[in-house]
Amino acid sequence: MQQMWTDIDQYIESHLIPEDPVLLQTLKNTDDRGYPDHLAVAANQGMLLQMLIQMNNCKRVLELGTFAAYSTMWLARALPDDGYILTIEGRDTHAALGQENIDNAKLKQQVELKVGRAADIMRALPEDTEAFDFIFIDADKQSYPEYLELSLKLSHSGTVIFLDNVIRAGAILEESNHKPSIEGIRDMFSAMQNHPAILSCTALQTVGSKGHDGFALAIVK
Repeated sequence: MQQMWTDIDQYIESHLIPEDPVLLQTLKNTDDRGYPDHLAVAANQGMLLQMLIQMNNCKRVLELGTFAAYSTMWLARALPDDGYILTIEGRDTHAALGQENIDNAKLKQQVELKVGRAADIMRALPEDTEAFDFIFIDADKQSYPEYLELSLKLSHSGTVIFLDNVIRAGAILEESNHKPSIEGIRDMFSAMQNHPAILSCTALQTVGSKGHDGFALAIVK
C-alpha cells in the first residue's frame, strides 16, 4: 500500500504541482546536508497550505517547527510581497539549515526565524504583537495542547490554525500507547472539542508518500 500511496502522490505532483526553483533548491540543499526529506511536508501538502493562505488573503503567518524551511517556502510564496512569517525552531542544527535555505531563497516576504522552545518564544512576544492570520503547527506533538492555547491568544476572528501529524498511523486509538507525543495529540483533540474560542474545527486522515497520518484544522471564533 505504501508504494501505491507514494506513486499516487507523485502522479498528483506531476500533474498539479508546478516545479519551483526555490523549492527544488531547498530540497537539494537539505539532502546535500544529509537530512531526510520525510521530516518535511509533501509537495501536494505544501500546495494545500498555500491554497488555504490564498483563500483567506493572509498576510501574517506563524509557523511552529521550521526544520529545513521547506514548508516555510510554501507558506511564503502564498503571501503578498509585504507578507510576514515568524517561524520557530527548537533544534539549533535544524534552525541553522532552515536559515541557510531561507537566505538562499531571497524571498520578497519577510521571514523571521527564532530559535528556542516555541511556547517560550510565543509567550515572550510583545503584548502589542499583531495577530496572525494563519498558524501552522508542526512541532513536538506532546506540546500541541499548549501550542493550541497560545495560538488562540495570538489570533483574531477568522484566523486559521493548521495542526499537522495528528493521526500517527492510527496510534491515537491504541489505548496501550502512552507515548508523550500520542498523549499530547489526544489532549489536543479533547481541547478542541467544544472549545469556546473555536468557531469550527475538524481533522482529516491522509495517506501518501509520508505514510498514514493527518491534520486538524480550526477557525477562530
